[in-house]
Amino acid sequence: MKAKSALQSLRQGIVICDAKGCVVYVNAAYAEFTGIRPEKIRGKRIRDVRVGSLVPKVLRTGEAIEGVYKSDGERSYFASVYPIYEAGEEKGTVSIVTTLEQSRARRRPDGGTLKERVREFERQEIRRTLLYDDNLEGKKQAAEALGISLSTLYSKMESK
Repeated sequence: MKAKSALQSLRQGIVICDAKGCVVYVNAAYAEFTGIRPEKIRGKRIRDVRVGSLVPKVLRTGEAIEGVYKSDGERSYFASVYPIYEAGEEKGTVSIVTTLEQSRARRRPDGGTLKERVREFERQEIRRTLLYDDNLEGKKQAAEALGISLSTLYSKMESK
């Protein structure tokens, strides 16, 4: 499987820029959402195509920016921009655009009581916090980051 075909299959919009902030890749979902054909922006600086782009700041600071609510008239969305590193050197950015409809669909599962939805939200937050360190030390760090005890973390992970 090739990375390009995987990125094309995502429902979220994806834009990859090089270290100068020039667009090198745009997936179909991004093109559909923005109405901008990929060939029209490929090779151009993202800040010239998307006013208010977060890419220049991420390139300048080297720090990711996640979940920023943005609106450009009739479209509202969340944008996250991450630096891309190769061999410790910043090579560019990857931007992920999630529409409000996509975000709402993830946050509001069909059916279920409020208690069940809260439990599922807690499990998702714990999984997100444990993404890289699913061992005892990682669980201790996750519990601390979430402001709960280790036993509460285990209880919430196992609750049905």
